[in-house]
Amino acid sequence: MPSLYLLQTTSPLHGYSENSEPEEGWGGLNRAALAVAAYNVFRGFAVGGYMALFPMYMRSLGYSMESIGGVIAVSSLFSALVLPALGVYIDRMGPRIWVIITGILQFAGIAILIMEPGLSGLTASYLLFLLSFMAGQPSRMSFLARSIDVNSLGYIVGVTSSVFSASRLVGPAAGGYISGALGFRGAFEVLAASSLMGLLLFTLLSTRVNLREVSRPGSVLEAYLSLIKPDAGFGRFLVFIGVDRLSWSLWFQMLTAHLYNHGFSEFQAGLAVTVSGVVQTATLPLAGRLVDRLGAVLGLVVSEAVGALTALLLTDPTPIRVYIAMVSMGVSIASWVPSYNKMVAMLRGEGGTGYTQVNTVRSISGAPGPYIGGLLYDALSPMAPFAVSASLLILLALLGRRLVLKEVREVERLPGHLLTEPVKSYG
Repeated sequence: MPSLYLLQTTSPLHGYSENSEPEEGWGGLNRAALAVAAYNVFRGFAVGGYMALFPMYMRSLGYSMESIGGVIAVSSLFSALVLPALGVYIDRMGPRIWVIITGILQFAGIAILIMEPGLSGLTASYLLFLLSFMAGQPSRMSFLARSIDVNSLGYIVGVTSSVFSASRLVGPAAGGYISGALGFRGAFEVLAASSLMGLLLFTLLSTRVNLREVSRPGSVLEAYLSLIKPDAGFGRFLVFIGVDRLSWSLWFQMLTAHLYNHGFSEFQAGLAVTVSGVVQTATLPLAGRLVDRLGAVLGLVVSEAVGALTALLLTDPTPIRVYIAMVSMGVSIASWVPSYNKMVAMLRGEGGTGYTQVNTVRSISGAPGPYIGGLLYDALSPMAPFAVSASLLILLALLGRRLVLKEVREVERLPGHLLTEPVKSYG
């Protein structure tokens, strides 16, 4: 419960022992942040390449769109359902170990494709990859949150996420080029090598990182029960992030199809998405700084308001409106990433359990969105899903402070902004 985390403050030593690494290194990043940033360079490339190539690879093997969608849906549902249990083990075993485990899962998921598997192998590949993606975020965030003063957490999340975003942007184009030159198998070999390199760098750089201790998590059953029946403050936040995810999912996955329907070429649609990614990458460090100075609640409110503007602009997708919308979408996501991650740390402490619980709600809330959005698009109007999305996001922007501000204000008044007991060293 949040009230427990509010009581678990620390001294001004920022969770470091006398023998720990210096708090800041290159660019103001401590050893933990450098380890995650180095990992993200190679992990982002592998993620971007894999997500772009996997559907095309299945299609090249003769599988139907229904089969591709089925593999993705089954993997997504299974991953969402097991996340709360994984959060308990992240806290029991330590986040560093789980960052490494999720790195191994990513490598294994990509490596399976080198062997040209059948449908069961393809499903196993995507499931391992998605488990790595969904469990890796809580592991890395807990690793960062437990090694960094929360006053700087927004900036650190912004910088490390910016590195990932930039690398991920390169992955699809590079993966497509490599597959054209060497075939899909050759491309997956390169992506697997990139994944392995990132894992090795993280393992080496993250040694001797001292992590603040967190409260021992309860049983796996308790993790699920506390998600089903959350306390009032956490419950309001879950409603907030659930509605946010549903709002975006009404149109986000079919954005390029929407642009194509309105006369954009494949290149123009892809360029629009790239513009959003570039803006997001460039804005993340600044957004993280602002979140540290102005508060995570304001960051979430700004994200919702700018997201609503994005959806409204896309209701009538003329070229100039679309590219303005892509800039605003990049800003909205850049504001969301550090705000959301810092908010979870403040409300639920620095362990992995809170992150996995929130991500489970986000995954389940977003699951019906594409179907609902598509139904609105075909049955009513192409404007309908964007209009509904904008309405929900405006509502969140107006109610966001009421939904989450009370608990966060309590945390932000604590000296040093530190949430848990020091110090445990892993590695």
